[in-house]
Amino acid sequence: MRYVLDASVAVASVHPSEPTYAAARARVVRVLTGDDELVVPVLFPIEIAAALSRTGSPATAVERFVTPLVAAPTQLVTIGPRTARRIQRVAMQLKLRAADAAYVWLAMREITPLVTSDGEILQRAVAVCQVQTP
Repeated sequence: MRYVLDASVAVASVHPSEPTYAAARARVVRVLTGDDELVVPVLFPIEIAAALSRTGSPATAVERFVTPLVAAPTQLVTIGPRTARRIQRVAMQLKLRAADAAYVWLAMREITPLVTSDGEILQRAVAVCQVQTP
């Protein structure tokens, strides 16, 4: 399956205390084994690394997690000036944070599901793209 994976799912997949841990972990395993293909904005590994580092994960552990995830069947989509304007419009239309709007815009562009654990995205993005929980 091909989809946009929000960083919230990747982060939840390494925190057993997260409510969506089991489902998030299953999604990540499917990516790492090549069963699923991701399309993600270039900020995806940055968001994951920042979130894991902020919660106390050592840099080496963060790298061991992030590197294979983005090396798996993953397409990293860059954000140039035109794309930034499109993402800005999505952010304004749906009243989303900038990074969240990038994932929504990408799901819209690719016409593929967006998988997220973020309640705000789940609630607001359904108006413009297919949204799924892990």
